[in-house]
Amino acid sequence: MCIIGREVNDVKNEPGFLVWLLFLNYSVLNVWHLSFFYIFAMTMENTKGKYWTKIAIMAVIPAVLVGIIYLFTLRPTVDLLENKSELFVQVDSMSGGNSTCKINKNADGVDMTFTLGSSIAYPYVALEVHRADFSPFPVDDYLIEAVVESDEDLRLSFRLQEELDYGVKGKAYPTAVYSFLSKKGRFEVSSHIDEAKIPEWWYAQYPQWSSIEKLRYENVNIIRLYADNSNVKDVEHKITVKSLRLVPNSNNGFLDNAIKMMFAFWIILAIVALYLRRNNVQKENSENETQEQPQQQQVVYVPYEKLETEKETTNLKEEILTFIGKNYPNPELKLADIAKALSMTEDKTSEEIRIATGKSFKAYLNTIRIEESKRLLKETTMQISEIAFSVGYNNVQHFNRVFKESVGVAPGAFRDGATGGEERPEGKA
Repeated sequence: MCIIGREVNDVKNEPGFLVWLLFLNYSVLNVWHLSFFYIFAMTMENTKGKYWTKIAIMAVIPAVLVGIIYLFTLRPTVDLLENKSELFVQVDSMSGGNSTCKINKNADGVDMTFTLGSSIAYPYVALEVHRADFSPFPVDDYLIEAVVESDEDLRLSFRLQEELDYGVKGKAYPTAVYSFLSKKGRFEVSSHIDEAKIPEWWYAQYPQWSSIEKLRYENVNIIRLYADNSNVKDVEHKITVKSLRLVPNSNNGFLDNAIKMMFAFWIILAIVALYLRRNNVQKENSENETQEQPQQQQVVYVPYEKLETEKETTNLKEEILTFIGKNYPNPELKLADIAKALSMTEDKTSEEIRIATGKSFKAYLNTIRIEESKRLLKETTMQISEIAFSVGYNNVQHFNRVFKESVGVAPGAFRDGATGGEERPEGKA
């Protein structure tokens, strides 16, 4: 035998991995459905403003979800030629045959030159791959793929050998076979592991293991690419194995289904979004038209009879000002006294005073008192204290301060001829 020594990278082969992966796939479908109904409910809301931004986010969410799940469920692809593998040649010499085979690994792959001898009925040669310690390959739910180039059509086959330990009964080495015709030129072949079946000749050779129906895929530790007696004997054949690898089937299936579901979801989302957007636009236009239309006031005709107690506005103002003109000398005069005398509320009374004079009640009362005191200072010889009491101030010092704040000079100076400044609009009473 000739040998090219390399060791296949260790790949995790956890027990129950397929069960876990199937469970996760079903869970993904359930999450997908829930996500769809959630996003549909969000879309049903009366979205205004960034409408298409929200739709775009809804469309991206499933793609991100699929990407994350795909990365978490991704299982490795095992390249049997490139990833530190041990490659062997197996020939029929142990069975009395005279077949020959040589292999040469290079940058393009593995060149395999062989001749099937005619000394036995079933000659064979094979390219064998296994790990240095014969630990198992992860083949459960995997595809085995190969790319072969040759100048002729050749009958080849994948053969997977599993080591099964039956305790005291011994060990069995069942072999599953998948045959194919490699066409002239570049030929690509891909087969699911389940398509490799245990042939009848194996049961005939090992009748004690007839109860084994198929491989368990738990301890497949040898993979071979065979050329057997179906090809022309005693003639040199040459093939180049460009690629020989194990590819996880579940990854491809999940991704294909996920892409199909995403496209279906995007189509439904687009239809729903356009439909709801059209309804929202119609609703907004209807609301805008309603707001633009001038509201018509409804006129209600009520029988009206003027009451005797109702006072004309002009007469009301005159009565308020007359009452203040008569009672301003009273130092205890309050707004409440006016309101009570005229059967009005204080607020209404204050409002009427401000409308009529442009001042508040206190400011207007203070103006009347100061104007009257100015007249008395000029036209009479009354003492300042007497004037203060006569116009409604019961404290001379307070009168002097208010007079000066309003007129700009003290009462005595005003009497002596000082004019002071302009009267301040809001004095203090």
